[in-house]
Amino acid sequence: MRHPPMSPAPAHPPGFDLKRHLALRVTLFACLIGLGASGFVIDHSTRRIGEHVRLSGPTVEQLIGRELDTPRDGFDRSADNLALALPDALGRLLRLCIEVHTFYANQSRQRCYPDASDAAPAAVRALLAWQLGDAARHAGPIRQYPGITVGHVTVTPDLDSEAAALWQQLRLVLAISAGVLLLNLLIYLPVRRALRPTDRVLDTLRRLERGDLTARMPRPALVELRRIAEGFDHLAERLQRTDRRQRQLAQRLLTVREQERRRLARELHDEFGQSLASIRAEAACAADAPPAERAAAIDAIARSTATMMDNLQRILHQLRPVGLEEFGLRASLTQLADTARRHHPACRIDLRLADDIDRLPDALTVSLYRISQEGLSNALRHGAPRQIRLALERDAHGMALTVEDDGTSGAQDTRGSGLGVLGMTERVEALGGHFSLTPRQPCGMTLHAGFPPSALTHGDLADEHPPAAGR
Repeated sequence: MRHPPMSPAPAHPPGFDLKRHLALRVTLFACLIGLGASGFVIDHSTRRIGEHVRLSGPTVEQLIGRELDTPRDGFDRSADNLALALPDALGRLLRLCIEVHTFYANQSRQRCYPDASDAAPAAVRALLAWQLGDAARHAGPIRQYPGITVGHVTVTPDLDSEAAALWQQLRLVLAISAGVLLLNLLIYLPVRRALRPTDRVLDTLRRLERGDLTARMPRPALVELRRIAEGFDHLAERLQRTDRRQRQLAQRLLTVREQERRRLARELHDEFGQSLASIRAEAACAADAPPAERAAAIDAIARSTATMMDNLQRILHQLRPVGLEEFGLRASLTQLADTARRHHPACRIDLRLADDIDRLPDALTVSLYRISQEGLSNALRHGAPRQIRLALERDAHGMALTVEDDGTSGAQDTRGSGLGVLGMTERVEALGGHFSLTPRQPCGMTLHAGFPPSALTHGDLADEHPPAAGR
């Protein structure tokens, strides 16, 4: 039977390493957290510093102006002795630098309020200075009573202190990111350990591809992989049994074919060879005999020819029942039951056939007839039954053939073994069905052959010439 050309296998998308994929995702997540939190901290610090400078600048102007209004030595007009107004605690809290320039003697004075924090890296200080620019700067006049401008004051953030505070926050962010990366490592290690058996799984698959059907999966600790391995081993065992069964069927097919050839050769030699030899001898005698004796030779030739025709019909019927094609399955089964009744009048044979069984596929029709024939023959040969029921039923689940008898031979029943049962099993399984032969209580046997709905519509599911059931 010619099979349609196979279409190329669909291209599968490239796979990915789960461990590497998981590690990269968590690492990327940690980096995004670090970058996002760092950007937020830097932006928040920049806004806070600018707000401090903007709000603190006017207050510093007023405090320095009041300090200048404080009575001092009349000849002391320098800025060297100015306290620059802010208390140390407030100055360290605001982290400001104050620069005062007085017009008197053109003097300047600067003071910062550093805190005790650790120094920040130069890169953090440079980044903060670049981020602030000139926006975080306040400049204003210094007025002395009665409103005379005597200088100006400049308020700027203390970059060293602010960079140290920013560095503390950034270290916290980096610690969180490092914690996420550590969590990534803690996740990666058990995942890698759990997925380590995948190498052995792939090795098992490669062995199976090379034809080693004894290959079995390891039993990983991971529950999901263990279930997959158990399911795979179950399928591998079924495949191994199927392969063994196919080998047995192939060997059985060759054996049955050779047996059938030997049987046909023996039939042709014993029956036709002897008959033809007899016809040849009679023909030779008729040629030499006088006319009065030729009639006896011709009668002998006619009898030999009739015997040959009977043997020919018997052999053809064994090879393939002609009545199936001419009259259908119902008529053939009815004739089969009638023949059995004539040869075994003491046995009652009940026949119950479903409607519309004459338009079944050819392979199914032949199999149903051969199984019925073998079932009746086995029941009558081995069990000496008083009653046999043959039922052929059809429903939504397919076709079911049942042969039940109440016979017993008084010895161990051997109907469950032999070539006949094997042939029936082969026929049923070739069409995707199931076959069973079970004992009945208190006596007798039940033969059941079930065929799926697909066997009723597709006649090419079985071989065109399935192995003949042994008789």
